Amino acid sequence: MGEAQPPLEQQVLELSALVTQLNQRVSRLELTAGGRVAVPPKPQLSSSDPGAKSVAPNESQLLVGSSSMLQHLSILCFLLVAALGLRALTDNGLLDMQLGSILGIGYAAALIAGSHIFYRRASALGPLFSTIGALLMFSILVETYTRFASIPMVVVYTMLAATGIGLALISYANHVALPIIIGTLGMCLAAVAIDYPNPFFPFLGLLLWTANILGYFATRLKRCSWLRWLLLFITHFMLQIWGLKLSGNLFSNGGNAGTLSPDWFIPIVTLIGFTFMMIALFGIIRSGEEKISKFDFMLPALNAGWTYVAGIYALKNPVAFGAPAAAAAIAHFGIAYWLSTRQKRNAPGTNTFIAGGVILASLSLPAILGSLLAPLPILAGLALTISYYSRVWQSGGMRVTATLLQIYVCLLVGIELFGNGIPNNPAATVLAVGLSSLFGLLQYQFFRRHAAPGDSVFFSRIDKHDVSTIFALLASLTNAYFMLLTLVYTLLKAFYTGNLPTAFTASQSILINSAAIALMIFAFIRQNQELRNVAILITLIGGSKVFIIDMLQISGTWLVASIFAFGIAAALESLALARWKLESKDESKKGPPPSSENLPEDQDKQVA
Repeated sequence: MGEAQPPLEQQVLELSALVTQLNQRVSRLELTAGGRVAVPPKPQLSSSDPGAKSVAPNESQLLVGSSSMLQHLSILCFLLVAALGLRALTDNGLLDMQLGSILGIGYAAALIAGSHIFYRRASALGPLFSTIGALLMFSILVETYTRFASIPMVVVYTMLAATGIGLALISYANHVALPIIIGTLGMCLAAVAIDYPNPFFPFLGLLLWTANILGYFATRLKRCSWLRWLLLFITHFMLQIWGLKLSGNLFSNGGNAGTLSPDWFIPIVTLIGFTFMMIALFGIIRSGEEKISKFDFMLPALNAGWTYVAGIYALKNPVAFGAPAAAAAIAHFGIAYWLSTRQKRNAPGTNTFIAGGVILASLSLPAILGSLLAPLPILAGLALTISYYSRVWQSGGMRVTATLLQIYVCLLVGIELFGNGIPNNPAATVLAVGLSSLFGLLQYQFFRRHAAPGDSVFFSRIDKHDVSTIFALLASLTNAYFMLLTLVYTLLKAFYTGNLPTAFTASQSILINSAAIALMIFAFIRQNQELRNVAILITLIGGSKVFIIDMLQISGTWLVASIFAFGIAAALESLALARWKLESKDESKKGPPPSSENLPEDQDKQVA
């Protein structure tokens, strides 16, 4: 017989003691390991996702993992104590200023390098070391240069760029977003702080260019649109200050003209403008079937307007910058056409670059041709062309852009005629404005023949009944009014010997009311309620012109003619509206046509 087994109760007590010992040993091992956590699998980032959210170990999860907050605070204090110790030794003269700066920079670089090691081990110290190292590096570089000037400027800017790029590499190597966000933002702000408000703008521009590129790559790890918007604002703001200083409009007292480097302005602006254009293009391509981010969608238009204005500030000559801007507009249209060939529904991204090209064309053509009126037919024809391709590519956004361009053409006509008066060459004015009016009318007819895409965001949520198309008609009618006004003024000036201002003022009212009469007759014949409403609007404008302006400024025969024209317009429209309502009531009384199934046999044969 074998040995007698101990009682069951004794076995349970021994197992309990063993479990207690194992728990104590595990606790000691956790304390010895310094708060390590299990290494999660590295995520697979999709290159087609414009704002792929990181599934990598979250920095906040690492910071509040198995280690306590007190432990992190204590490590933070030790790291800062070491940095402050070096600063104290330098301030007290125990270390040379340049040597102390080099040691401080080396210490910050060691912390950044150490963060990579901790990230590889998925330790909670990774985010802490990268943050403290980056902040120390940027603050040491800024203070060393601005207060002590112990490091050359070229070295400072180079080290700022190297720090940002190094932190970006750490982020991509470990699939975490915190280092690249801190590095990009810190590099940008540190570059602005150096010698503000009179930095060396060429180096600042190159550093801001680098920061925006890193900001683009940051979105592939984590959706951080706020970072890209902030970098865009800082870049545009600082380069705008550069342009204003070059133009002489903003030259601060104590500013050093040598830091402006005017020869570098156009290359830097061109480089940054081209980079923004490519960032938007790559963002649209990476979006795939998903919605394009607001930043990538708005960037080409914002970039186009900013680039042109910045170039005008620097060159002080719109004509010199007009040709490059026109070439850039053609490049935007070419990119839009290439995006349309990807055979994707609604051609995503086309309107983004079409809008940028339209802005550049609208700003550059008047500068190249030396007149506001000369490019009007070109811009109006461009709007008609965009309208056609908006239907081919099923892009509701391009439809809106074409309408806005026609409104812009109308505004240019008004600014030119009301600002500078009737030009000395009325024939050219009549031809340019008349063609613009014709193109606007053709665009309106095209839109009414072809409905807007049903799945367009603008036309499915904001303008469900396609009311915005009426603005193309209003722009066309306004241009036609300006054209006739130019003809009337030219004829009055050539053949009328009386009071020219009085005759011209009354002629305006007569033209407005005559247009309302003609449009109401056409609307009545075609039974078009939209044209009827436009005619009523024009009549209200004509009546306001007669009773508010004419009756206070003119008198005599011309005032009588003005009031008579409005009276005829009001009378004809009242008759047309009454007949319109009567016909509507008659149709409602008739009701629906009877069905052949309910007719008697002889009536059924008669209907057949």
